[in-house]
Amino acid sequence: MTNGSKNGKGSCIKKPIGYATGIILIIVAFLPLFFLIRDFFKPEDFLLIKDPKFLRVLWFSLYQAFLSSVLAFFVAILPALYCAKNNNPISSLLENAIFIPFFFPPVSMVIAFSTIFSSSGILAGLGFNPNILYTLKAILIAHVFYNSPIFVKYISHSLMTIQPEVFDASRLEGINRFKTLLKIEFPLILPSIFKAFFLVFTYSFMSFAVVLNLGGIRYSTIEVSIANALRGSFDFSQALFYALVQFVILFILNFILSHALKDNYEMAPPQKLKAKTSVFEKIVAWLYCLFEYTIIIIGLSGICFNHHEGTFTLKPLFNLFSRELNRKFKIITSILNSIVVAFIASTISTLIGYWLTDLKTKLTDYFILPMLGVSSAFIGMSLLYTNILYHVPFPILICFGFIFITVPLAYSFLYQSVKGFEAELTEAAFIDGANRLKAFIYVKFPILLPAILAVFFQIFAIIYGEFTISYTMQIRDFFPLASVVNYSLSAHRYYMESQAFASLNTIIVFTTFFTASLFTKKLTKN
Repeated sequence: MTNGSKNGKGSCIKKPIGYATGIILIIVAFLPLFFLIRDFFKPEDFLLIKDPKFLRVLWFSLYQAFLSSVLAFFVAILPALYCAKNNNPISSLLENAIFIPFFFPPVSMVIAFSTIFSSSGILAGLGFNPNILYTLKAILIAHVFYNSPIFVKYISHSLMTIQPEVFDASRLEGINRFKTLLKIEFPLILPSIFKAFFLVFTYSFMSFAVVLNLGGIRYSTIEVSIANALRGSFDFSQALFYALVQFVILFILNFILSHALKDNYEMAPPQKLKAKTSVFEKIVAWLYCLFEYTIIIIGLSGICFNHHEGTFTLKPLFNLFSRELNRKFKIITSILNSIVVAFIASTISTLIGYWLTDLKTKLTDYFILPMLGVSSAFIGMSLLYTNILYHVPFPILICFGFIFITVPLAYSFLYQSVKGFEAELTEAAFIDGANRLKAFIYVKFPILLPAILAVFFQIFAIIYGEFTISYTMQIRDFFPLASVVNYSLSAHRYYMESQAFASLNTIIVFTTFFTASLFTKKLTKN
């Protein structure tokens, strides 16, 4: 059998497998949502589409999400270029900032913003009061802080996967650096930019904690309206309508982007660009790192610093491990539960994400990423209702929920690495008689292991810190997780202990993530 025929046969088999896998996963994933829709949805709630209050919330959700995405993109351009060109501690900080939007706790972010921007904060003490808190500016700055690292990661990685011959040809033609970036590099990385834009828009559009804590009662997004309908008026049907509108909008956006952008360019393995860094790029990269990591450091300082009294103390941290507090809140148990659940769910999510990426079809582009648009509060309520109906154990349901929200991320994170894999290597394995499983085990897996491990630990970090699903499911007394216990500490007015626990959880995740980063870098070198 010739090489071409072998390839054609593999492609013919691969495509229906991809469609079948995607359809099965979608059916299984949306089954708990179906139970809730079946029993609670009322068709007359479609009339809410004419409600002026709903239209205002919808408009603001779209408006702030678009502004946040555009600002995050422009803030990220120069740091991404610097990251793509350099291999030093600053570029590592820029690249690793991708974890910020996924597991830096909102409570720590709010503490940091209050410490910096309040009328009695750091900037006010320096004689400059920006009057930011409880305004749209606070929401936009917070979204840029959380989401611009997504642009930095996607743009820099995409630049590093452009074939070196492209740059060699532009130099031979005498094209300057700016024109090369604008006319050659930008069109090639446009698909990655729009994938990042979709993620950033989605997270800003579905923003809950940021809007609630920094925007105040003047501002509301669809996600906030869903939470109010579920927890305030207990109107499940209205919440279903809001969730449906949210999902449809994000589905349409992703459909348009996936259909319009053809990512057919053959990418090389990622490598740093051979181009000089301007002084301006370096200054902007340093300022960007200062902005991102100063907020993190101030947020994490709650483990040993009382922001209300301005004093250092470790007493709240020690209280977290006391018998008395653990009898009431099960803090240590919640940490262990979170680690176990995060390990199991991130393993399954990463494997499914890789499988979907390897069996890439239009179905995966159109349906997998829009799963990010399903409200986490709505997922949590669906899983709780499934437990009530069929008595499925909470640990299984919570793992299912975490897998649901992270498979699209695993798919997105692995996309460039899997697509950029040299097809000639697997073709050679097929010629030698290997099947798809052996080709994966002996050829693909060893080469892609650093990327797979990196995604695993990113998903682990996201799941460990996830709050909305576990909170909505009300599982603290049945299967306590760290994020929910942390909220309970605050709700019961253990404010210092809650702040210390939030910082401790973040440090646990940071340590795990950076240890994994060092390990994957070592694997890459070997």
